[in-house]
Amino acid sequence: MKNKNEKNTRSPLRFPGSKSKVIKKLHPFLSIDHDEYREPFVGGGAIFFAKQKASHNWLNDKDENITHLFEVMKTQPYDLCEMVLKTQPTVELWQKYRLEREQIDLYDPLERAFRFLFFNRTNYSGIYNANPIGGIEQKSQYKIFCRWNPEMLCNLILKCSQKLIDTRITNFDFRNVITKEGENVFLMIDPPYYKKGSSLYPVYMTPEEHLQLAELLRESRHSFLLTIDDCPEIREMYSWAQIILPREWHYTINSKKSDNIGKELFITNINIIVP
Repeated sequence: MKNKNEKNTRSPLRFPGSKSKVIKKLHPFLSIDHDEYREPFVGGGAIFFAKQKASHNWLNDKDENITHLFEVMKTQPYDLCEMVLKTQPTVELWQKYRLEREQIDLYDPLERAFRFLFFNRTNYSGIYNANPIGGIEQKSQYKIFCRWNPEMLCNLILKCSQKLIDTRITNFDFRNVITKEGENVFLMIDPPYYKKGSSLYPVYMTPEEHLQLAELLRESRHSFLLTIDDCPEIREMYSWAQIILPREWHYTINSKKSDNIGKELFITNINIIVP
């Protein structure tokens, strides 16, 4: 049973491989009947915030920075917005936060969430370990603050906060989320890329973990859709499933480059025809 009163919105996070621009391609899967929706790798949350909520919703990510931000958006959205509104990104502030990043565990949840959002909106393509937009010397036409629109960010934070009401947020291993029993469950699986995950995300998966994921999904009674980069290793792992031919779109990294077309496989156990 879906909640018709919830409004769809966008995530304030910029994320490598984000599905924000291809939600329509996912619509046939997201529209199947389900009482519980789970994302073991929620990442930026683009899919959850863009879809209609189910009766029960469970968002998970192994990256603690992500789950901290989601919890703060859920419980302290106005406090987070206050910090966003009073901050003007500069290279000096970015450098200060970067030097202090090793002490992130010492910050309270609100400060930790804000700093993660700060780096996400001021770093190249939202990559946590990347340099600031425009570089340290700011010689590019794009400056460190070009993705920092306080009013827009606060509007998204408040809308996302409403969407997160009654939503479970956890920092578990993906296995916990997939193997948990449930009725009429739909799993949206969007893990770190197989080939470039280690260079794009602070928390990525080893080839062995990808193989474990494939084995868990093969055994699962839950319906699922997996989106993953197209490579021979993945095709072999999921030879037992329905593999839908590559869906093409511009990646979020350097998305204005004409040669930056990415190919991802849609892998599912749902008997569905995609146009």
